[in-house]
Amino acid sequence: MTQINQLLKNAEAILLENGLDQNAAEILLETRMGLTRSELWMEMSRELEPNHEKQFQEDFARYLAGEPVQYILKTAPFYGYDFLVTEDVLIPRPETEELVATAEAFLKQHPLRSLLDVCTGSGIIAIALKKAFPDMTVTASDISAAALAIAKKNSLLLNADVRFIETDLLESFKQNNERFDMIVANPPYISEAEKAEMSDYVLKNEPSIALFAENDGLAIYERFVDNLKYVLNPSFWVGVEIGYTQGERVKHLFEKSYPHATVLIHKDINSKDRYVTCSNILV
Repeated sequence: MTQINQLLKNAEAILLENGLDQNAAEILLETRMGLTRSELWMEMSRELEPNHEKQFQEDFARYLAGEPVQYILKTAPFYGYDFLVTEDVLIPRPETEELVATAEAFLKQHPLRSLLDVCTGSGIIAIALKKAFPDMTVTASDISAAALAIAKKNSLLLNADVRFIETDLLESFKQNNERFDMIVANPPYISEAEKAEMSDYVLKNEPSIALFAENDGLAIYERFVDNLKYVLNPSFWVGVEIGYTQGERVKHLFEKSYPHATVLIHKDINSKDRYVTCSNILV
């Protein structure tokens, strides 16, 4: 039988050799064993049970073969919650938490009744905001039925009453004459030209429908902003995540459609342009 510290030492040597994330082995082991990181560290001299060791070796082989840790474990943290994730949805990014935090800060100052989360994926934005504001009516939409199935599971697991609609962007709401006070979106925004800069972990595993957009990554924003007038209430707040090179162009799209609104580009923790907000409600 192998001690935990020996197993991790061997695994971390392999990770270092392959230029991979040094945390991966500990994350795989602690999650499967149901331990926190500090609990794992306290158990370092403990001998691993054969079933745990076997599971770790299987998981570790998958990671070395190029599968992200979050898909192996089928879970990813976001905004203080653990979300179910599979290959049908994007892995939540920390940058998206900043969009949620900005929406939450606004809602604390200006309580709104209805929220729509477009391109919801695993449901992270809609569910996080519903948990923060239980009285708000929250709807989430996506073009992918497979993604919505995961989002629905997450809403059940996290006890968040969110309505899910399968539709291309705003089409269903436009047809049904539904209107919202707040709309958030994290749409596909990566241009084909940026593929060269992306890691194989993302390209080989995450759904391309959720990553890429035509016209230099702006195609979805153009359609989205163009149709907002059909689905926004007279007083509104809109927030969208963007690629770090798209700030000025997305801001211009909003300013053209909403010349009397306040349009702002916000930077993420790495000081890169990361989301744009548009609102006509006085702060």
